[in-house]
Amino acid sequence: MLMNVTQLFDRVAIEAMVSSDEPAADLADALLDAEVDDKRVRFAVQMKSRAPYPGEMPRLEPVRDRLATVGVPLLVAPLISEPTGRALTEAQWSWVDTHGNADVRARGIRISCRVPSRSVRRGRRGMPRGSGSWSIIRVLISDGVAEGEAELAERAGVSQPRVSQVLSALSAAEFVERRGRSSWTADKPALLDAFLNSYADTRGFTSWFYALDSPQETSERIVAAGESLRADTVISGDVAADRLAPWRVPTHTTVYTGDHRLALHLDLTPARGPDDANVELIVPADKSVLRIRSEDDATLAHPTQVMLDLQRLGGTDRQEAAEKVREWLLA
Repeated sequence: MLMNVTQLFDRVAIEAMVSSDEPAADLADALLDAEVDDKRVRFAVQMKSRAPYPGEMPRLEPVRDRLATVGVPLLVAPLISEPTGRALTEAQWSWVDTHGNADVRARGIRISCRVPSRSVRRGRRGMPRGSGSWSIIRVLISDGVAEGEAELAERAGVSQPRVSQVLSALSAAEFVERRGRSSWTADKPALLDAFLNSYADTRGFTSWFYALDSPQETSERIVAAGESLRADTVISGDVAADRLAPWRVPTHTTVYTGDHRLALHLDLTPARGPDDANVELIVPADKSVLRIRSEDDATLAHPTQVMLDLQRLGGTDRQEAAEKVREWLLA
């Protein structure tokens, strides 16, 4: 991947070479010296096997600060999406991916480019989008295999033609591979990371509350109230993560429901907004959140949604919890 960085500098007529400064190299994956108008700028490179999730930015701060002691922090990853690129830039990183996308800022150097999506290597182009596509992808991430389009369509709650379209797109992007006439195998780690990085925030309508009971007790009460209304209701965030892969003590309640009326049936104190709340009740625009659930417990959201909510809620300990859920899901 370091070759992509030097090639990028070459394209804009900046001479760059890998440094052999051994003491400084102990603090970075690589050191890159670039020369502009007789001035030398040193980049301290951090190599990543995947682009960081937006929620991981706080965890990267110590890494960035360490690299800054020897050069301009430069993150290199296989593919960095536009939202992730903006988050990295706001977090004071320079970055380059293997497709030629970049935002590099240093004394005398300013490189910013985004390769058109049609020019990106087909193996990692855009993910299929929409509730039906996300339902299919969530099932594939759980199962790793699909034994027939009809079975996958039934599990995902979508039409068979839609399954055919999504499998074709995922195959072109090299996230799934046909193994037989009707059998498909998914690259689960790659598909999971691509899904988390490309998923749109489709929370729909959110009601906020404050509860004195524990998040576990509160979530159970909300689910029970949902059952009385015959409303689809699933638990996500802190509580779901604690049930799937215990790591941290839950402090926040996140529940999704398909019925707006549920908010009126809760014996909870309304909050003015997220800053005053420890309970959020969400009616999602993306119905795959309610349709595809954890296989171990139907009251829990799918692990992919649990990870997304942990990243959205933020905090280093939640990001660590999300990694534990990821390990559990891929195990």
